[in-house]
Amino acid sequence: MGRLDDITLEELYDLKDQIDEGKPRERVLAAIGRKKGDQLDTLADRHGVVEKTIRNWLDRFKEEPIEQAPYDAPRPGGPAKIEGKDRERLFEQLQQPPTELGYDQQAWSAKLLLHHAKEEYGVEYHETYAYDLLKEAGLSLRTARPQHHEADPEEKTEFQETVEKNGPN
Repeated sequence: MGRLDDITLEELYDLKDQIDEGKPRERVLAAIGRKKGDQLDTLADRHGVVEKTIRNWLDRFKEEPIEQAPYDAPRPGGPAKIEGKDRERLFEQLQQPPTELGYDQQAWSAKLLLHHAKEEYGVEYHETYAYDLLKEAGLSLRTARPQHHEADPEEKTEFQETVEKNGPN
């Protein structure tokens, strides 16, 4: 248990009381469990992670001051290009069909979102970030179903008319 030798259970409980939720709280709870004698595999199962993650979490308490140990270091990256009320407004717009905003498409695509962000907010994003924005707005990406190049539309229609749909099971 060498990682937690310099920290008391009381200090961990005090730290836990200061953290509301999220990964930092999970890290403190794992440290409390380990301090009480729980095995690494038990902690990993309890917190839904692998043992290596538990070891990494516990190493933080040895390497950093107790107040900083549960938290991630700041990560590089610029501020959001669309923030605050504008971001809220963008997400509200994404809840509407694009046709209500004057576009010809029925559903949002990454390219349409990029176009809209540039026109409406003067902001350019990389296409991969558009998918993140759609997800953050609570939308999933829909794409057209591919159709085989030799598929006959008349045969498809005939098939659909002759096949009986299954009822509820």
